[in-house]
Amino acid sequence: MLIARVDSLTVDWEPAEKFGQLLGRGDFALHEGALCIAALGSPEMDFAAEVGRLDALADQCDRPSRDQMLHTLFSDLGFHGNRADYYDPRNSFLNEVMRRRTGIPISLGVLTIAIGQRTGYEFEGIGLPGHFLLRDRNDPEVFIDVFAGGALLDAQGCEELFHQITGGNKGFHPAFLAPVEHSSIMERMLGNLRAIYAQSKDYANLEWVLELRMMCPAVPADEAKQLGLINMERGRFDEAARRFEALAQTAENDDEEQFQRLATLARARMN
Repeated sequence: MLIARVDSLTVDWEPAEKFGQLLGRGDFALHEGALCIAALGSPEMDFAAEVGRLDALADQCDRPSRDQMLHTLFSDLGFHGNRADYYDPRNSFLNEVMRRRTGIPISLGVLTIAIGQRTGYEFEGIGLPGHFLLRDRNDPEVFIDVFAGGALLDAQGCEELFHQITGGNKGFHPAFLAPVEHSSIMERMLGNLRAIYAQSKDYANLEWVLELRMMCPAVPADEAKQLGLINMERGRFDEAARRFEALAQTAENDDEEQFQRLATLARARMN
């Protein structure tokens, strides 16, 4: 069984195995995938207890209308976007989002989708570049900015938000407002963590993040090389060698030779 070492602790990779099983099912419960990620970032997390906490939140948000439900979650209960410390990795862990009542657009979005499923409201993720949104599946002209306290937007408002975020330097396309698959949402959550841990050179946590991203479809191939290099940095030379050898089998021209050299180097360091 694979293990990851996070902050000097050995963590059983059962959450990673469950994460892979969820991706294999396709249309899985988003909160389960998010809690698998959180379990690797918070080794002491109790999965069942966090699902219970989510159920309890949903009970508090069980209101006769969508707008009342959103008001309860974001106004009465105080969930909000973390503008003060956006790049705190805890903003991407669903257990921490529930505990601290703050997060980033995608984690607050996953929370809202999960609460909606429990209270009779169907929301779907919208992968607007730079800012994750939700859409009401039963009222598809209505979009929700969970980072802004559950503010309601129409398509024009989403376009204006996009231009605000990008500084007006990029063109908007209506396809930006199309719902995204659950696997893409998980990939995006992990992408945020990848950027944070790469910036801080936290290789222990970056390793498991990349391991999970390798399970997602459409992840850039260069991340497999990055993971192999981190495996070496972490002293997992056999795994690095096997990863580089696999990359060499599918690479072309100079890349094949490069991966073979890296595999040889990794095996040499096992001695």
